[in-house]
Amino acid sequence: MQSQLKLIKNLLETRKARRKEKLFVVEGVRMVEEAGERVKTFFYSENLPIVKNLEAQMSVGYKVSKKQLAEISQVETPQGIVAIVREQECSLDQIDTKGVIVYCLGVQDPGNLGTIIRTADAFGASGVILSKGTVDLYNPKVVRATMGSLFHLPIVMADDDAETIAQLKEKNVKIVTTDLKAAKTAAAGDYRGGVAFLVGNEGAGLPPEIVALGEAVKIPMPGNAESLNVAVSTAILLYEATRQREHGKD
Repeated sequence: MQSQLKLIKNLLETRKARRKEKLFVVEGVRMVEEAGERVKTFFYSENLPIVKNLEAQMSVGYKVSKKQLAEISQVETPQGIVAIVREQECSLDQIDTKGVIVYCLGVQDPGNLGTIIRTADAFGASGVILSKGTVDLYNPKVVRATMGSLFHLPIVMADDDAETIAQLKEKNVKIVTTDLKAAKTAAAGDYRGGVAFLVGNEGAGLPPEIVALGEAVKIPMPGNAESLNVAVSTAILLYEATRQREHGKD
């Protein structure tokens, strides 16, 4: 068990360890339930109903003290269970290109990425794509912020953004980029077909060469704030796409 406790600490601390092992950590009954059969090993400090379910699906469980669980917990009040979960690789072919896709390029804040994934799930997006420059999907803060949504939709890691965008265009996906200097507002676009919303880095936004690859739109901001949080901007775009798909363009 000690080797497993050491492993879980390494997985929580470094991206290198997560990449090497192709494993990550989730915490709490709800998150562990969402992970389902992808749970490899789990640690619990009390006899929760979920324990029998995990053992039935061949996950390896260890009963530990509350002190030991607290040592591998990332929250102030541990919820009684922490699990090591297998990563799942997804390809672009697993995303329905007739739906709405969110493409994150250089999003750095774990909370923002987790919220974007959760929001994409809430609005029924068909998938999420992450550029190499985006924060690690399996960073513990990202995982917590998704609230389980990372298990609900395909999330693809893009090796080459220009190539991935070209592949999306070949599948008749409209590329919509976000740019504060765009002439067109987000509401003026047509998102009733396959569409990919490209959202960028919190400080720098999207690179000009990426903006040029799609239809640039902006979100009107009549107030005094300089910009919107990237997760908030994504939510507005997803809402507009959902509204158009359910009620028509106007």
